[in-house]
Amino acid sequence: MDSLLLLFASTISTGLLLGAIFALVAAGVTIVYGCIWLPNASNGQFFILSGLFAWGLTSTYSMNSFTACFIVLAASVLLSLLFEKLLFRRLYNVPDRNISYFVITLGLTQIMSGIFSMTFAKWSDQFSLPPLISGVTMIGPFPMTNNRILVLLVAYLSIALLFLLLRYHPIGRAIRAVFQNREAALLRGVNVHSIYKISFVLGSTIIYLGGLLYALAYSFDLSVAWTMSITAFAIMIVGGPGSVIGALVIGLVFGFTQAIVSNFTSPTVATFSYLIAMLLILLVKPNGLFLK
Repeated sequence: MDSLLLLFASTISTGLLLGAIFALVAAGVTIVYGCIWLPNASNGQFFILSGLFAWGLTSTYSMNSFTACFIVLAASVLLSLLFEKLLFRRLYNVPDRNISYFVITLGLTQIMSGIFSMTFAKWSDQFSLPPLISGVTMIGPFPMTNNRILVLLVAYLSIALLFLLLRYHPIGRAIRAVFQNREAALLRGVNVHSIYKISFVLGSTIIYLGGLLYALAYSFDLSVAWTMSITAFAIMIVGGPGSVIGALVIGLVFGFTQAIVSNFTSPTVATFSYLIAMLLILLVKPNGLFLK
């Protein structure tokens, strides 16, 4: 009985944590795609970049994880602004720009992957960040580190703040307006190009945040970038491109799927399981579950 309770508690905690991280990253991807029609194939590299950058700060400069994560988030905003200005802004008015964007981000993926292989891969094959806080809390018979509990709380607080921003803040309402109808938003006085910029920075920063939370909760290697890239796209497609609610809900579903299947087989099989589920769902609803 105790072993079953431990297995159940482990599955719930892992599903909640992975689901929140999946949901955050997929929400970032779908915000960018929904507003700009930018299918960011490099989202997995952005995801892992934040963890690697923070790892470099903590291991090289003996910096605590809180300070390192703060620096990385601040740098991610600046990096997102730079990418938007140099690579993406000039294509806003190009017909079928989503194809151009996809090719550009595929190139970014190859470049960043090569850089990581020539640098971080030579220093270590496994990376993790020092915990933000120490100690263990017993949840019934299940021990859970206080660090993972904190990461879990930050993840769900971030999701809640994202919901509030998109629903109640003027910028969030403008983003939703561009989601729904760019031409109508333009006629109502929305500066669409400014919203494109804000959406790219917001979506990319959320992806970086997801990478930091993952690095705080788990050890990781460079292959995580490819797994997360595929997972984020799968969640966006199943939830419906441009649907943040869909990204959040399906992210949780995928997180619990991986947690449950991993207990009986392996994480690799778990990844295949929800990708197969994605294909089956798309056969029934090609536009995604949360789009009509």
